[in-house]
Amino acid sequence: MISLMNYLKRQDLITETAEEIPKKDYTFIRCAVTKFFTENPNPDDEDIHAFAEKMKISPHELEEVVYELLTALLKGVGKHKEVPVTEFDPEQIKMGLEVEKEHTDSEAIAQQIAKDHLAEIPDYYTRLKKMEDEAKANKKSGD
Repeated sequence: MISLMNYLKRQDLITETAEEIPKKDYTFIRCAVTKFFTENPNPDDEDIHAFAEKMKISPHELEEVVYELLTALLKGVGKHKEVPVTEFDPEQIKMGLEVEKEHTDSEAIAQQIAKDHLAEIPDYYTRLKKMEDEAKANKKSGD
């Protein structure tokens, strides 16, 4: 498994070594928390405390970062969340759910993303399908 430091270096998120990173560098901590939860879905309290200790922060500080990330995620999803789904073409919503569920297990988040796309381009998923079909056809024909 790639170490967090090597992962972050490869992503050009940091250039410092572990000893050079300030204890309260929340950008580093945010990246570490994101990686931790991606690799450890549904960790128990003991895992969370062990992770906080490894990061040299208190569990309370870790919780603050988690809450911040969760709030940002939830606020950022669904710029058109106040618009009822019935305001959108049902076929486009259906297509959108299929596409967006490639990126999330949450039907609610997939629906919010689909609504955002459809608010900008009402036939977004028809256009996306056409583009993907053309790309597949070109790939098969050797273009």
